[in-house]
Amino acid sequence: MAPRAGAPLSIDGQPVEWADVSDRLAEAAGAVVVEEVALDRVIQREAAARGIQITQDDLDRERQWLARAVDQGSRTSGTDPAILVREIRQRRGLGPERFAALLRRNAALRAMVRGTVEVSAEQVERAWRTQHGERVRVRIIISPSMTDAQNLRSQALAAGSNEYTFAKLAETYSTDNSAPLGGLIEPFSTEDPAYEETVRRVAASLQPGEIGPVVATRNGHAVILLTDRIPPDGVTLEQARERLREQITLRQERISMDQLANQLLSTAHVRVLDPALSWSVEAGRGK
Repeated sequence: MAPRAGAPLSIDGQPVEWADVSDRLAEAAGAVVVEEVALDRVIQREAAARGIQITQDDLDRERQWLARAVDQGSRTSGTDPAILVREIRQRRGLGPERFAALLRRNAALRAMVRGTVEVSAEQVERAWRTQHGERVRVRIIISPSMTDAQNLRSQALAAGSNEYTFAKLAETYSTDNSAPLGGLIEPFSTEDPAYEETVRRVAASLQPGEIGPVVATRNGHAVILLTDRIPPDGVTLEQARERLREQITLRQERISMDQLANQLLSTAHVRVLDPALSWSVEAGRGK
């Protein structure tokens, strides 16, 4: 791209030149851009070496799959994919240039890992049970201290496992993100690996209205109240099989793509010459 001509903006009618903003832009987001450009180069080089050519159809599919990734986990979709993509771009600050580059990188990486992923029948069945089988709804209290967690559990039990009392204890004392909601988290399957095994195990063992023992989690010690069990939604395995197989394939491809991107990036010899860019890169490394 040729150097930009003219002033990028004006303030009170007075032009502001690129020289007045370029260093600040480099400091603010330079590290991200350096990594993206380096990835672009090494991925393009590897794709060329493998004889991979990216078509518009490849880019369109990446756009669709990006929208699906955001919508994944929702039992009922229906949101316009264009709206989902726009929300992704807004959250990640992806303008036209960076978004187009992201799609190209993803399409090339996916072409490189395609055919390396195998999805078993067991994985499909587990995904079906997770998404369409019985789910549980719980309230949870997280405390850094085992002693405090046990005390909070005792208070909840003394109140007869009353849900309102448990919710107030969670709101007041829990360190979990669910505290403002009284510890209430979205319904989940006890087979869903996205949730910690200790939490799933306790939830699976409880009846509605029961409080489980204190268990250790990554973020502290948890007290769990099972509020209710939600029955399966009636979607059969045969109805969901192909969709779930594609979903698992895309997720595993994404893992392989990230691994390959990191591997390729490690081969790039990046030397930052601009002082503002250098500051951003060093700051991003914590130096």
